Amino acid sequence: MNLKEYISNGIVESYVLGLATEAERAEFEIMCQQYPEVAQAREQFELSLEAVLMEDAAPVPLFVKEQVLTAIQQQTALNKTVEEATDETPVLSMGVWKWLAAACFVLFLGSGYLYFTTKQQNNELQQANNDLKQELSNTTAQLNSLRSDADMLHHASMKITPMQGTPVAPQAAATIYWDTASRDVYLLINNLPQPASDKQYQLWALLNGKPIDLGVFDVKEQRLLVHMKNVQNAQAFAITLEQKGGSPTPKGDMYVMGKL
Repeated sequence: MNLKEYISNGIVESYVLGLATEAERAEFEIMCQQYPEVAQAREQFELSLEAVLMEDAAPVPLFVKEQVLTAIQQQTALNKTVEEATDETPVLSMGVWKWLAAACFVLFLGSGYLYFTTKQQNNELQQANNDLKQELSNTTAQLNSLRSDADMLHHASMKITPMQGTPVAPQAAATIYWDTASRDVYLLINNLPQPASDKQYQLWALLNGKPIDLGVFDVKEQRLLVHMKNVQNAQAFAITLEQKGGSPTPKGDMYVMGKL
């Protein structure tokens, strides 16, 4: 008999997977006893099958593993009892039980993996949904703010004062919108350098050469227009860079200025 052909015709796989007929099983067990090559082929297939089954196994809770191991131990003890009772030493097949145990183990692993993966995906989807709702709410609020600001610019009483950069910052620019009816002052930041963490920009109205404090502001404002302090009368506007929190009088460099 050609052992290579016998091994390669699928009998090893059929036997280990429980697909062989009774006659094939009996013949295969005799061949395993007589020819070490056949027994070795069976063992190699069992090991490769276990490796494939365990390759993608995911971690599961400890109590699941303990239950599986207990079941395997009980089955092993039962096999030993049966073997002792029949006083035989069959080649059959701890390989079959090993494969079945591995399959059960993978089944538990797969169930645990599916449970925890599904739970994690649900949590992630819920969080993504909440984030999307929050982002939509923020965007809607910003759009409403922009719409309100744009409507305000069309008031007939609104005066516009462009402020150009000084030699300190030639590229700087900002725009003042002064409502001469309500005396409200709004600032549009066109281009101002990001200041140091201990510095802050401050807006001034100039009247007869005297500066009037209109408040400090940050470059990254959430609104299109920054509502500053009211001023009754003004001839010009300017922005200086002061210590954080502002100053009663201008002390820092002037970045932009514009006359009415």
